[in-house]
Amino acid sequence: MKRFFCFLFVLVLLPVVSLADLPDLSGLSYDELVQLRDQINLAIWNSREWQEVKVPIGVWRIGEDIPVGKWTISSASDDPDDEPYVIYCNLLTAGGTKASSDSTVFFGVVLAGKDSDDESRPASVDIECKEGMFIVIQYSSVLFTPYAGKPDLGFN
Repeated sequence: MKRFFCFLFVLVLLPVVSLADLPDLSGLSYDELVQLRDQINLAIWNSREWQEVKVPIGVWRIGEDIPVGKWTISSASDDPDDEPYVIYCNLLTAGGTKASSDSTVFFGVVLAGKDSDDESRPASVDIECKEGMFIVIQYSSVLFTPYAGKPDLGFN
């Protein structure tokens, strides 16, 4: 009987506790909701639980769309012929759709597709993303994973 009352007590409190954690979003404007979504996405990226995130083709601002930090970027496609082009720069063209040739910081690399036999292209690249810079992804989506460090080469 004692177990039954404990079980009943838990069943009664469970919905109350779970509903108490949900904030009321109905009073927020569209812009406030978008800002909240962006903050939640950055918090998810900065948490230790996630392992990787797929980033689609597009132009992404570091510090807003992609968190500042060091990342390993690789192809997200299962097709070995899908080779994404990743550009890291500080300026965009007037339309904001691609890297500007006037960029003072510019790095571009074509990554080998997953399971590709092409040894002329790297399978991944490590990039230290700094506030206000841009990542431009062309041709195919990529995976961002937290940088795990350089492998130990065995030199002492």
